[in-house]
Amino acid sequence: MLLADAIHPETKRLIEELECNDPVQREAARHSLVRISTPEVTVVLVSELLDPRQHVRWEAAKALAALRDPVSAPALLEALDDNDEDVRWVAAEGLIALGHTGLLAALHGLTKHARSMGFRKSAHHVLHELLKQGESPGVIAPVMAAVEQPDSAVAAPPAAFHALMALKVGTSHIRPQGRAP
Repeated sequence: MLLADAIHPETKRLIEELECNDPVQREAARHSLVRISTPEVTVVLVSELLDPRQHVRWEAAKALAALRDPVSAPALLEALDDNDEDVRWVAAEGLIALGHTGLLAALHGLTKHARSMGFRKSAHHVLHELLKQGESPGVIAPVMAAVEQPDSAVAAPPAAFHALMALKVGTSHIRPQGRAP
């Protein structure tokens, strides 16, 4: 069975509207998909990030940003390297909306995709906004400095790796509230 065959009819209809050429109709469909907010909607929107049409990828990224479903983090991360700057920006906004999960995704992505200037710029946007929100400043600042260097394609991956290790070590000692040591 194809994925399209398993989709709820209302979700399928809204996805078709998301793909149309009328921007008003697309926006209405996007808002409706966000209101539905089911795992199925997330999965279908993630697949729409691979559509060859820029407006479909943009709408999918915009909807995923509004949904704030951590399941979308890997797909939004890949969209940071989209060939369209607007899609990259909206995907970055989606990772920002995911907070700590988005930070981990961006750092992981920098360890693998730092050769792409578009990716680095998008990841920088994620890091910058999360830093402004107070997310792990001691971890983010060195990575941002590496991304801002002239040789950022070389400097960013190890800085991102060290940040990931710092976050792993930093969270390994956290206990749930209410539990004694």
